[in-house]
Amino acid sequence: MARREQQPSPSRRGMPDALAARLLRELGQADPSGTLSAVGFVELYREAIGALEERVARGDGHPPMSHAEVDLLCRCVLSARTMDEAVKLAVQFCAMLHPRAGELALERRQNTVVFRMNSLRRRHSIAACLVDITGLYSYLLLFGWLIGEPLRPTEVFLSHPRREDAGPFLGLFEAPVVMGQKSCGFSFDARLLVRPVIRQARDLPAFLARFPFDVMAGPAGMAPLTQRVNAHLEAALAERVALPSGAVLAELLNLSESSLRRQLQAEGSSLSSLRDDCLRRTAERLLRQTDMTVEEIAGQLGFSNGGAFRRWAGQAPTSLRRAS
Repeated sequence: MARREQQPSPSRRGMPDALAARLLRELGQADPSGTLSAVGFVELYREAIGALEERVARGDGHPPMSHAEVDLLCRCVLSARTMDEAVKLAVQFCAMLHPRAGELALERRQNTVVFRMNSLRRRHSIAACLVDITGLYSYLLLFGWLIGEPLRPTEVFLSHPRREDAGPFLGLFEAPVVMGQKSCGFSFDARLLVRPVIRQARDLPAFLARFPFDVMAGPAGMAPLTQRVNAHLEAALAERVALPSGAVLAELLNLSESSLRRQLQAEGSSLSSLRDDCLRRTAERLLRQTDMTVEEIAGQLGFSNGGAFRRWAGQAPTSLRRAS
């Protein structure tokens, strides 16, 4: 089945030209003539933010994070199991680069959490505002990409006092923006913290190619539903809890159960086949890579006993162990 390209929301269709004009005005250059291509805008945004970062860095007395350090941060958070762990790793990573990477923090409330980014600016400027907005948007993109679904912030906070200086950049977040706060940040649903990190190192080069400058892509493209379901199944097995039911998976993925099954079918899969595949992969890994007994593996996979496990496997599990 051909993959359907994600279309930009109506609020984003004219965004590249407006953002480009705002960036170029801050750099003292003329507005772009005509409509920029997607690739052309990405390159303009990348070069403009680089120039503005250098300007802001001179006022702050220290350089910003290098491109290599940004790449390393992304590789670091990829090692996390959940988004909660990923945010903690980002906080620790930036603390090692103090003050160049600013200060990150996560505040927990009842049903929401607030991610905060203190850039440690010595003074406010339009250039610093545009750089900080881009930095905050980068974290929004990165965390959403890790779990395969957009965070969709409920509110965004910016330390810069003047809304008019930010202009069209405020539309990047698709959420209410409050200016003049002590630090930058955004709030989002606390339930997302337990989402498993589903991306792998091989996914990173494509993500970094336009990160975070491809604004037409929106907050974060969804990973295939089969991949997101697999992540929840594998996380349950790793934590030695019962595999989530269709109803539980649907709630975790913000879908109705009927939509979940219909979308999986459209991807050529089903809940039952994904469960079986996940159990089989885990069983083979435990048999080949551990000294666990068949009874112990059966218990970890949720079978009542070794006999039930053998009947499900359709072959003697020890044959897999011998084959290794």
